[in-house]
Order: sequence, then C-alpha cells, then structure tokens
Amino acid sequence: MRALDSPRRMIVVVPTEEFRRHQAATLPRAGSISAEVSDPVRDRLLALDAAAKVRARGIRVLEIDGSRNTEEVAGLVADHFGPYL
Repeated sequence: MRALDSPRRMIVVVPTEEFRRHQAATLPRAGSISAEVSDPVRDRLLALDAAAKVRARGIRVLEIDGSRNTEEVAGLVADHFGPYL
C-alpha cells in the first residue's frame, strides 16, 4: 500500500546545517531544542539520509538556508501544491 499516489503530493522542508547552527545560536527556543538532543551528529546524519531517500523517490526537498523570508518559503510550498488545491 502506497501512502502517496504521486511524489508531487509531498514536499520535505529541511534546514541546511549552517542555518540550523545559526538558529540554535540566535534563537533561545531553537537552542533549547538542540540542548535536548543526545547525539546531534547522529541526528544530522539521519536527517541527511532521510532527505537523500526522499529525493531518490522523486520527492522534492526544500532546503532552508535563511536566504528566503517566510513569505517566500510559503510561496514555494504553495506553488508546489498548486495543482492539487
């Protein structure tokens, strides 16, 4: 049983490592989340592996690096799902 009938019906949004570090250093709530991670290197490797696996299945991965504002990211996601709305 497949969860999706098309890879276009999904998008995965992930931060780049640099952006994740920046967020953890500058946002108190982001830093507190990272503080609870017992093995951040393992978690980053799992995130990279997950992104690679969904890419291999034709699912779009949108990397967040801080170069786009919230509205621009929301616009990209809305455009991605536009054919289904």
